[in-house]
Amino acid sequence: MAMEYDVQRLVMGDVVLIDLHEQGEQVEAKVIRVIDRTETSVRVSLHVQGREDFVREWAIDERVTVVRGP
Repeated sequence: MAMEYDVQRLVMGDVVLIDLHEQGEQVEAKVIRVIDRTETSVRVSLHVQGREDFVREWAIDERVTVVRGP
């Protein structure tokens, strides 16, 4: 069951829904490395099946949809 969480609550292994503009749809992405948190943002390394791993950064006050935890 998907739930909305504050982005600062993400942990390694969480699977989140993200928008990929080039595909025009939401896909599941897994948090794969240690999360970098600052006072203003959260930077997360993500893995999407069939793509290269990449980094996504959110403002500290944003919310994300977590599909399942670690």
